[in-house]
Amino acid sequence: MKLLLVHRYIRPDTPGYAHMLYIMGQRFAAEGHDVTIFSCQPGYNNVYDGPALPKREQVDGMTVIRVPLLKESKSKPLVRAINFVWFALRVIMHSVLRGRAYDLMTVTTFPPTLMAAVARFVCLFRKTEYIYHCMDLYPEIAQTSGMLKRSLPLRFAAWVDRRNCEKAKAVVVLSDDMLKSLQKRGLSGDNVHVINNFIINEVDESAEVPEAFENPSDTFRVLFAGNIGRFQSLETIVDAAKVLENNREIEFWFIGAGVSVDSLKEQAGSLLDRSVFFNPYLPIESAMKVIHRSHLGVVSLAPTVIHCAYPSKTMSYLEAGCKLLCLVEDDSSLASLVEVNQLGVVCSQPATAESVAASISDQFETWKNEGYDRESIQEVGRSHFGQAVLLECWLRLIQGESPWPSSQATTSNAETAVKKQTPLHAHSTD
Repeated sequence: MKLLLVHRYIRPDTPGYAHMLYIMGQRFAAEGHDVTIFSCQPGYNNVYDGPALPKREQVDGMTVIRVPLLKESKSKPLVRAINFVWFALRVIMHSVLRGRAYDLMTVTTFPPTLMAAVARFVCLFRKTEYIYHCMDLYPEIAQTSGMLKRSLPLRFAAWVDRRNCEKAKAVVVLSDDMLKSLQKRGLSGDNVHVINNFIINEVDESAEVPEAFENPSDTFRVLFAGNIGRFQSLETIVDAAKVLENNREIEFWFIGAGVSVDSLKEQAGSLLDRSVFFNPYLPIESAMKVIHRSHLGVVSLAPTVIHCAYPSKTMSYLEAGCKLLCLVEDDSSLASLVEVNQLGVVCSQPATAESVAASISDQFETWKNEGYDRESIQEVGRSHFGQAVLLECWLRLIQGESPWPSSQATTSNAETAVKKQTPLHAHSTD
């Protein structure tokens, strides 16, 4: 089968999905599929400092095509918009004008709605089908987070994305909560499947990290690693740090970049660089080592956002043996995972600084008196998000099969664990 995997970023660029898609492509190629990855020159957050890579190369059994884009930043929305449009046009030109059509292409929700619409457009001219990998659900996430109000453009985007889902060979979402959100659009759901993201990296002790994390600490570290943006309710975490300011054995670390960094630093006030610390974005190898040196990983989303997204940092925390502090609705699949497997604590949204501080104190006392069994945490994480099981699901899906076979006669223990976590993963919304 001729496969085209489309995403703005691909390894050695730094986003988690850039690594995940590359691994998926490798596995598909190893199974005999003709795989092409269509992407861009590395440029995410301007972290990559290596040389320009070949526009087209054969690597790991795949063809990787990288188109050049303008240098962009989150403070330059016009440049970002130009890059979105240019990348979309290049995907169309490549897919429509080439000699032989691809059998199947995969696209994601970056940029939102646009890439699936591009895939749908390509399918008008070529005998190609597409899989829509929904890392987030737009426009729902923009509306629930307060980024956008109900408006004509929002309704138009919702109509376009509903059509994107209807016309897709398959739609992949990350949780049952996201599946239910698609049901609310009025979709039949016959082509919707739940396959969560898999663990990408193990801890590399040789990775370079900030000096404070070179050695394990005697202090209890509460860590948020990822995009420090509007959806994370991190103001509540900073307020919880203020409640706990007299406990000098607890530190709060924020690793990453985003639009909320400056406001959170200002909110921290006198606690900044005393018990509340900020560090810029780190490559995933370094981030994994930092997480392994921490104790409580923050997975926080603004109220109701969990219905439209599933934080992939969950997998990184668990792989590093770090417990979870989740600020999400207590009826969500993530909350259920944490509570059933005793992986940490859930503070139901909307959470208060006092309730979060109390939960952190409880986890601190447990750590101080009993310690953490990191291997057990890793074991649970791998049973739910292991690469082997979830890549098999993807292989079955691209071959037109159900990703979760109905017969469990030969199912591995790992797959059984995943299916117990999310029973609707088996097929669709039926």
